[in-house]
Amino acid sequence: MSILDRIRANGGEVIRDRYRISIRRGRLSDKALAWVSAHKDELIREIWPEYDDWLERAAIREFDGGQSRDEANEAAYDEVIAYV
Repeated sequence: MSILDRIRANGGEVIRDRYRISIRRGRLSDKALAWVSAHKDELIREIWPEYDDWLERAAIREFDGGQSRDEANEAAYDEVIAYV
């Protein structure tokens, strides 16, 4: 069972807004939310397959391109979405 399926089975919901996610907990316990938090990257990959491409492009823009983290994240998101 996927992480997303487990969240939904407990009345929770995952909301993606561009490259950020939030969770409506539903019946998820604090322990379950802590587990989801520890597996956040896996969850994001389930709901957004381009996540790794975005991470790589944002890192390049930030470290090699000299952009701030926020600028790099936004520009990388726009770049990745343009190819989807």
